[in-house]
Amino acid sequence: MDKNLALFTQINSLSYWLLQESNFKSSVNLDANDDSFFITIKDGFESIYKHHIEDFSKKDSRFLRIELSSIVSHLLQIKRSIQDHKQAS
Repeated sequence: MDKNLALFTQINSLSYWLLQESNFKSSVNLDANDDSFFITIKDGFESIYKHHIEDFSKKDSRFLRIELSSIVSHLLQIKRSIQDHKQAS
């Protein structure tokens, strides 16, 4: 679970970076009542990325790590695109 916690930390850090360094709005929600994890990135009212993990606590930790790693990869790609766009300007 330590690796998954590190991925959560990275997801939260990247989401915070997006809020501070771009016009994108990010939302991360771990809902214990619904047993789900949801992240969304919006540009205005348009959703540019979202991912929902259902039955979060029942997921095999290896599969959960793969899903969380995928989220980190997508967020890093968005971050790189923003940085590249800023450098080009």
